[in-house]
Amino acid sequence: MKNKKIKTNQKNQQTVQQKIIEQHITKTGWKIIICSVVTLAIGFFLLTFTNPEGNNWASVLSPIIIILSYIFIGVGIFAK
Repeated sequence: MKNKKIKTNQKNQQTVQQKIIEQHITKTGWKIIICSVVTLAIGFFLLTFTNPEGNNWASVLSPIIIILSYIFIGVGIFAK
């Protein structure tokens, strides 16, 4: 009886370990990541239009785009 429980526990542990190992980025996740990287590049390109005072449209818009791009890269990694 004890032997049977040990085998069952070992099988359960192996199943859990396989599920952990088999986690990967899905196709939807890759799409989100790729779009985010492109948007990130656009955000850094917009930084070239900022002025030293930081009071034009590019100075306001580019940091928002860059931060959101990094957030969505993380979302793409964990998307199911």
